[in-house]
Amino acid sequence: MSEMTEETRFNPHKEEDEGYLAAEAGRIAAENPYPRGTIRYEEWRRGWQIKRDEAMREGDEGYLAAGSGQALTDNPYPRGTIRYEEWRCGWQIRRDETLRAARLGKTGHNADPAAPNAKP
Repeated sequence: MSEMTEETRFNPHKEEDEGYLAAEAGRIAAENPYPRGTIRYEEWRRGWQIKRDEAMREGDEGYLAAGSGQALTDNPYPRGTIRYEEWRCGWQIRRDETLRAARLGKTGHNADPAAPNAKP
């Protein structure tokens, strides 16, 4: 019997990562390669939208806080306020961006090791 030497890896974020990288490369949402109405289409579009949202949040306080290594619990605003939620959203976007960069093997500001270590 022949032994299988190559390991098959399953990436549950494949389509999402493809969409993210497409947005990063400047491609438009209409360039989604998957058929409308499929889960793959929706996941690709989700990744594309995540990158678009990141670009809009890069100057937010929470985004910058996550980049400097602050924890989610360092949110300076009172719970239940709009500012609290905006700060939290920016922090989570940066943390997710950092985790994605690590998954994709990227380096630079997107791979800051401080954010993944912070507890949500």
